[in-house]
Amino acid sequence: MKKYFLLLLSVGFLVSTGCNEDQLDIPQKGVISVDNFYQTDKDAEAALTVVYYDTHKNFSFMGEVTGYNYGPYFALTNFNSPDAWLAGSGPEDCVDERAYQQFRYTNDNLVPLGGYTAFYRSIHKCNLVINNFTEERLGKPLTPTMQRCVAEARVMRAFDHMMLGIYWGTPPIVTTVLSGSDRPENAESQKAVMTWVANEIDAALPYLEERESPSDYEGAVKITKGFALAVKGKALLWKGDYAGARDALKEVIDSEKYELLPSENMHYILHGKGKGSPEVVFEFNAVYVPGVVTNLQQRAGWNDIMTFNWRFENMAALADSQIKSGGWGWMNPTGDFASDLIANDGMESARRKAWIKTYDELLYDHKWAADPDDWTPGSDGANEYKKTDKGARGVLANARIHANEGYFIWKNVPHVDQGDVINEGWAGTWNKNFQIMRYAEVLLMYAEACAQTSETSDDADGLAALNAIQNRAGSNYVSDDLDLKDVKNEMRFELWLEGDRTVNLIRWGDTQQLKEVGSYMPDLRDALNYGKGSEHGVYIDASKATYYKDTYDIGFKPGKHELLPFPKRAVDLNSGLKQNPNWD
Repeated sequence: MKKYFLLLLSVGFLVSTGCNEDQLDIPQKGVISVDNFYQTDKDAEAALTVVYYDTHKNFSFMGEVTGYNYGPYFALTNFNSPDAWLAGSGPEDCVDERAYQQFRYTNDNLVPLGGYTAFYRSIHKCNLVINNFTEERLGKPLTPTMQRCVAEARVMRAFDHMMLGIYWGTPPIVTTVLSGSDRPENAESQKAVMTWVANEIDAALPYLEERESPSDYEGAVKITKGFALAVKGKALLWKGDYAGARDALKEVIDSEKYELLPSENMHYILHGKGKGSPEVVFEFNAVYVPGVVTNLQQRAGWNDIMTFNWRFENMAALADSQIKSGGWGWMNPTGDFASDLIANDGMESARRKAWIKTYDELLYDHKWAADPDDWTPGSDGANEYKKTDKGARGVLANARIHANEGYFIWKNVPHVDQGDVINEGWAGTWNKNFQIMRYAEVLLMYAEACAQTSETSDDADGLAALNAIQNRAGSNYVSDDLDLKDVKNEMRFELWLEGDRTVNLIRWGDTQQLKEVGSYMPDLRDALNYGKGSEHGVYIDASKATYYKDTYDIGFKPGKHELLPFPKRAVDLNSGLKQNPNWD
């Protein structure tokens, strides 16, 4: 009897369905069976393409799973950051996301569910390649192409397990295409997961291609030795094997295949599409067909672009292709993050200008579409008009702009002067590559690994890596010696909204900073419209907006929130899966 497998959206596992054999054994025309497909180099390349495509899709858009349009990878790794506000149309908008940020989520919250599902979907696709291209199945040695395809799939599978280990601690390690009777059990420990990841990388390395040079942009949109070593280094950092992490990350640095973008080009980091950059270690390539805008394409970067789209239909002057109307708004820097970044870097640093914008910078320093009958875009008169008339400052009466303390996100926003961003409605802002790892993170992880070892001989190299980040940022503060506190600060500033802040605080035991995440929610409706605050009314003290703190039991709870709960759907379906502590 043939087995037909259905991918469970909630858990990413496969289950077999019982049915009548005679009814299913009907010859189909134009369909290649599994037994006949996984045979050639062409088949291996095609199967690997599915790994890249489906993983990109499942990381960036999971509306069919959760009913939400957010990207599950971005949501899982950033929505609980203490350095960003979640917004929306009001306090009760997007309840799952808000609950996730404030550490009041349950085991059926859609944010962890979306991430958990995305990783196991990716693992399934990887296993189809790995399990079907074996000498035992083919009856002959694998070709170099097959070996490379399998190796790339193994690295992606290792990355997926590493992320599952970071967030859930002891996820099942799944190395085969599962049948309906399989009930994979928890891994022994989080360290065991990270050890397995490192070993997988070691097994794949001999068969992986290496990026040719920093100018090899194609090498940034495929899995290479550099990305594999970076994954190994990160896994060992989480294991607490700092010497091992140091050595793996040093190989990436010494390869000279990557380099930081210069200070003047920092605003291009995380902004592009269609090709990589010297700083990209790995990103999924966005494909755009002019004139063809699909739902998937539109939502491919939903939450890393909508982080900026602050209901600009409520702006008196609608933006051109740099800023879009019609969005709901989502995420912006907290006042604490903005003030700390400015105190560290200086107001004029390249990083500050690339990461966050003041209200005046947003309103006056960029192109805007015409507000009919009032002013001409780009003219001095237009700027003076906007400065003197409340109705032309950029905010209309009754506009609701939540969760802003005077600064707007600029990181992740496409730039028209880059030449890669097309201007075709929403697709113009959302067709951008989905980045997984960049060289700045490699340097900072290496600096931490060096700082965490007792070998003083590592200090100089670790300091050099740290200084490279600080100098490129144009920061006022440049470290004189390798200090772990400085490394942590740079990780906070440099990797803001790149997915590591909350989990790093947990890994370091610095969870006090998570105690009241999301406690307050500034509402600028009154401040913006009636001038309560700065010149344009863009600041309101967060302490004045205590809705969440007064309404809910929020905040990080030691002994519980170090790990996410396994989704209720997964536990209900898999009797072998044991729930994390204090989540029953």
